[in-house]
Amino acid sequence: MSFKKIGVIAVVLFAIGILVVTMYLKNDSKDGICKAVIVTIDNNEQYNFIKEKEVLQTLNSNGLNPVNKQIKSIKLDKIREVIEKMPYTRRAKCYLTKSNNLNINIMQRQPMFKVVNTDSYFVDSERVMVESPTVFEAYLPLVSGWVTRTFAQNELFDFVAYIENDKFLSNLIQQIYIDQHQEIELISIVGNQKIRVGKIAKIDNQYDFEKKLNRLKKFYLSGALDRLGWDKYSTIDLRFDRQIVCRKIVR
Repeated sequence: MSFKKIGVIAVVLFAIGILVVTMYLKNDSKDGICKAVIVTIDNNEQYNFIKEKEVLQTLNSNGLNPVNKQIKSIKLDKIREVIEKMPYTRRAKCYLTKSNNLNINIMQRQPMFKVVNTDSYFVDSERVMVESPTVFEAYLPLVSGWVTRTFAQNELFDFVAYIENDKFLSNLIQQIYIDQHQEIELISIVGNQKIRVGKIAKIDNQYDFEKKLNRLKKFYLSGALDRLGWDKYSTIDLRFDRQIVCRKIVR
């Protein structure tokens, strides 16, 4: 037998050996028993919406707890689907490890602002409305007044996102109020003035509030209120084009 034939036979036998071992390991893994569920929650310290015990309770109540069950009987897609239906779950990833553990990685929703009126909820970074938890430790911009859910998911979301993306404005604005005509009033962290922004409108595919808030930012940074007096004005009005109108307090 030539060396060439011997080489071919050796390669074939090696390939068959690899295939047999792979199939054995695969079958052995499928015939194994799940030992534990390991839950990892992103942003748990900041938001603390989801707790490990709630995830395990959800699996139990849906008959999906895999512990002490055969690996081949575990329905990963179903487990992921159930976890992602939990109100504060943004994404979930489920997979089995070589040590026969089920790992569940959960990404929590990231709230943008909280709405408080007849009902209470927060709008997350994907414009999804979620019922507010009973305990909310993280700071969020607070919006009150006549807020419709459609308005909260669209124009109001863009308005809050613009403020939160500007370090000065996000530190300045403490609360947002929407009146019955959907005009916006801001309450700042300094001074007692109401800041009137008016309705949100788009001009040439750009929101008009960007120019208004930019004027407000320049006004505060100019030190005008330091010179004029912080207790002299009741209202800072941004509704008029290219100007700021301040109304004095009537004593």
